[in-house]
Amino acid sequence: MQGRLRAVLLLCGAAFGLTACASDGLTPLGASLQTVLPQQGDVAAQAAEVPYASLSLRMGNLQGLAVMGAQANEQSYWPLTDGAMLALHAGGLYATSGLEQDLLATHYPESAPPWQLDTPARFQLVRHWQNAEGQLVRGVAQGTLECEEAEMTALPLGERLLQPCQQHLQWEHGPSQRARLWRDPHDRTLWAVDEHPWPGAPRVRWQVARHWWE
Repeated sequence: MQGRLRAVLLLCGAAFGLTACASDGLTPLGASLQTVLPQQGDVAAQAAEVPYASLSLRMGNLQGLAVMGAQANEQSYWPLTDGAMLALHAGGLYATSGLEQDLLATHYPESAPPWQLDTPARFQLVRHWQNAEGQLVRGVAQGTLECEEAEMTALPLGERLLQPCQQHLQWEHGPSQRARLWRDPHDRTLWAVDEHPWPGAPRVRWQVARHWWE
């Protein structure tokens, strides 16, 4: 997985180069692969100035605006600082690369991603990660997702009517975890996430600033 993410950087014009990637080889998706991840600053103002798909992101020690570098079908790739990268699938967390602890892959073997399901929903989650000691770990969790009535929710570029959802994971060989997700009540696209991807993982939070789907 890490090799695949590095390959995406190379295919898109080298790490933090000046050439924009294309969506399935057709449409430019950013002025460059340069990251926009300040430790401080007005993320909303930055998002307003960047006319490309972007996220207001907090992940471990990284914080700021991330601009999408590439897209292939339901997979999107977000180059970050110091050669790190975030990968989303169907708008949800899939993998990371270049961090102290990396998420290598995420799968929902028995269903579509839970935010796309009628709720309350039950699902199985399988994740592979590399912990701080460099060990590779495979974790399996049984999950539930419950969504509330839609409400106006603040995002970097304004408010949007979203359903707040609570996700509960019970890991087979670990503790239980809770996460918060916010989805569109009509097409069920994911607009915001606040989660710890696995037991002991750094917290990951993001909100969509400019979306990249139709």
